[in-house]
Amino acid sequence: MTVSSARTLRVVTFQALGPDSAVDAALRSQLVPRLLGERSVRNAWQGRRGGADGNHVLVSTWADGPVDGPFEPPDIAFLREALAGLGGVELAAVEQLEIAVHAQFQRPEPPRVLRVFHGSTRLGELTDYVDDARAGMTADARVNDGLVSFVLAHDRQDAFVSVSTWTGWPAIEAATGGNTRQPFATRQTRRLAGYRIVHLELLPEAPVSARSGGKSRLEAAT
Repeated sequence: MTVSSARTLRVVTFQALGPDSAVDAALRSQLVPRLLGERSVRNAWQGRRGGADGNHVLVSTWADGPVDGPFEPPDIAFLREALAGLGGVELAAVEQLEIAVHAQFQRPEPPRVLRVFHGSTRLGELTDYVDDARAGMTADARVNDGLVSFVLAHDRQDAFVSVSTWTGWPAIEAATGGNTRQPFATRQTRRLAGYRIVHLELLPEAPVSARSGGKSRLEAAT
């Protein structure tokens, strides 16, 4: 297990308006590598699903959050530039949260599924939920080699987002108790006031992790 030094999680949900194949190519070859070239960015995952509103999610982890200023943060600015000639982009939501748990695991298979979990805890139970989630992640990682990465971030009150990458659906089923007929399941419910889950296909062949020297590591989702 590798514990990341990232402190900030950003989750950008957006609708790509151009043709799917061209959008994928632009995100893979332009957006993600450029974002990983930013000094503070540690990871970037780009997930996609069907044609519903907000059909793409760009997740990134940062050693420090983007600096406030008159210009858009790099992830959004690069996203707009990458898709400018393909019909543009419609932003659905932009979230920035403080990371409490972030770990990555070496696996023989690449990640293919991005799971984004939005939740809120019962009043006063966020800290305990984070502890439970960290312990659950560690236990899952020992017996389930489908968990590749896990990030949990929160707003210091009761809202949180967890993002995880998986080698495939069977690994998610084993960890969460869900299945194809009940996909939106979780075993950690006793401290929750509510939650919603989105599963997305990871963009194939896109780099996901920044490395020293400006190089990126590929985790092909093929």
